[in-house]
Amino acid sequence: MNRDELFDTIMTLENEIKQINIHMEKLKNQAVELVEDNVALQMENESLKRVVESEEVDSQKKPNKKVRPLQSRDNFAMLYHEGFHICRGELFGKHRQGQDCLFCLEVLNRE
Repeated sequence: MNRDELFDTIMTLENEIKQINIHMEKLKNQAVELVEDNVALQMENESLKRVVESEEVDSQKKPNKKVRPLQSRDNFAMLYHEGFHICRGELFGKHRQGQDCLFCLEVLNRE
């Protein structure tokens, strides 16, 4: 191998090393971006876990009870079905004479 061939080989190798350095820099930047995204996602995940856990604790503190109608409401419904007014005011206890009363229905439909 003569001097010119050796010099050309060294120049080619130097250019390849420059290209490798450029690719390495790009890879390093991508790795930094991925790590930053990963950290942000982990923080968001932890935050969401805390929210879910707090909601689960809240739901455990407040057991889901079925709302059972009050016995008094049942009594009102029975009286209304028998034809008596159950609404407040002057009509309470008077016979409806077969007609519906919007005020009585409101009392029955209240929660």
